[in-house]
Amino acid sequence: MQRDDPAPTAFSARSYYPGLLPTLAFILLYFALQGVCTAVIIAATQGTSTTPEPISIIWGLLVSAVIQLSLMGLYLRKDGRAGALGLHDFGRIPLQKATGLAILLVAAAMAFNFIYATYVIPGVDMQADMAKILAAIARTPRNMAAMFFAIAIAAPVVEELLFRGLLQNALAKYVPIWGAILLSSLLFALVHLQPYAIPGLMSLSIAFGYLYHRTGSLRTNIMLHMANNVLALVMTQFVN
Repeated sequence: MQRDDPAPTAFSARSYYPGLLPTLAFILLYFALQGVCTAVIIAATQGTSTTPEPISIIWGLLVSAVIQLSLMGLYLRKDGRAGALGLHDFGRIPLQKATGLAILLVAAAMAFNFIYATYVIPGVDMQADMAKILAAIARTPRNMAAMFFAIAIAAPVVEELLFRGLLQNALAKYVPIWGAILLSSLLFALVHLQPYAIPGLMSLSIAFGYLYHRTGSLRTNIMLHMANNVLALVMTQFVN
């Protein structure tokens, strides 16, 4: 189903939504949940070992994402909020055009990342800490399934809801859309706590933010974000 209207009508009908304070509260809650869930899982599984298993971090991410999505589901089900964010369709431009635009934007972001990693920070792994955690996880079917669902499924859904659906739209009430895209992308990059990866994460987030602005479809963004994470996970972890 395609939308022909120039913008989601729910936003004009409910100008208070999404609000900036609830959005920031959801973002803070998500990272607080990550810390709490990871700590609880480590405490429950560590036993006599003094070093926590790296897979505990992945399980913490997965459990916190499930809790976060449950709480956000309750919030979004009211007053047509999910539809207002573009979760119910593929947006206001044809799917073929949206697909072409997505490919172009992601290709541009990947080209920027290649140039940045090759010429600006040569020899530095942009996400070295996470790479070390993932490399230390035993490749059992259970662990691989947890990694896949945490990184390729849960994270894209939560991040698109938080940083595109809620934050970008909330900021757009106060600044021009390009400013909202840049600010939400900067926060998206900062919360990953990987300093060298900030420019790369920002470039990809800007691509996602612009795609969302053009299509009005968060569903499209979520699918693209999932595809990106699946590809990155397969290339870096499961391909020798």
